[in-house]
Amino acid sequence: MSSRLRRSRGRPPRKRGERPTIRRKDLPVVRLPGQTRSQGGKTKLTNRRAAIILHAIGCGCYRETAAELAGVKAETLSHWMGWSGDPYETFQGLVRKAEADLEARMVRIITEQAEVRPELALAILERKFPQRWAKVSVVAAPPQHLNFNVADILQKVQERIAQQHAQGQLPPATIINASVKPNRPHDPRPPRLTVVSSNPAEDNEPGPT
Repeated sequence: MSSRLRRSRGRPPRKRGERPTIRRKDLPVVRLPGQTRSQGGKTKLTNRRAAIILHAIGCGCYRETAAELAGVKAETLSHWMGWSGDPYETFQGLVRKAEADLEARMVRIITEQAEVRPELALAILERKFPQRWAKVSVVAAPPQHLNFNVADILQKVQERIAQQHAQGQLPPATIINASVKPNRPHDPRPPRLTVVSSNPAEDNEPGPT
């Protein structure tokens, strides 16, 4: 029987490119005790899945990414890290050790480069000893005369308005509906001059006919 017929009857083959190929020789040797649940069912936490997760964490991956590489959900890995009993407690210790080894390896790489790059040494001191080496940010306090409370100011204004109303100093508000005159264009000509005679008799004389 050909391999194509055997594949068609059983489980469909996994598509290529879904997950990166992890070589067996790159995985750590993991032997978890008690890989059976108390109810009798077999757990998904196998030695191979545990080895893949530990290898991914050692390479710098997050736990969620390591779970994806192992073919399980991130929630499943979270459950494994919280359940009691074996193989979970042994697995939890291996995960914490893998994370500690990664941190120690990264710190060693940075400290080795600190001799040629002093800014790395200063960054390490700022994070390791923040009480003595962290950058100090000085924030100037606001002047004392600017310290005021808006609620108090509004309350004082309302009290003063009520007091003036009681003393009759503020008349009731009225609305004046005044007509608005249309805007006339500006006349550039000068105003007309009216000539007034100083002799009233000349004003009464009839003009020439």
